[in-house]
Amino acid sequence: MKRVNGIIIDIKSRGLDNPEVVTVEYEIDGKKYKIKETIKLFNKTIKLGFLPIGQKKIPKIDCAIGNTVTLLYSEDHPENAHIEGNDGVINC
Repeated sequence: MKRVNGIIIDIKSRGLDNPEVVTVEYEIDGKKYKIKETIKLFNKTIKLGFLPIGQKKIPKIDCAIGNTVTLLYSEDHPENAHIEGNDGVINC
């Protein structure tokens, strides 16, 4: 797998505490590609002092339009890519 930087060009929200779907554009050898990927979430404990009172869902990557993300792609098939660090189970 090779790495390339891409830019988030669109974000579709699926509601509170649900993952967002981002569209990322990237370029390899002068050709532009786009991928759509669901952003994975992880749970963060909310505490009142030392006492846990709930959980909050946090995206695994910082997603905002214009942000740069690193993509991993197949050298033989550059259209097959995914966001580095956005691995795991969707915790919804």
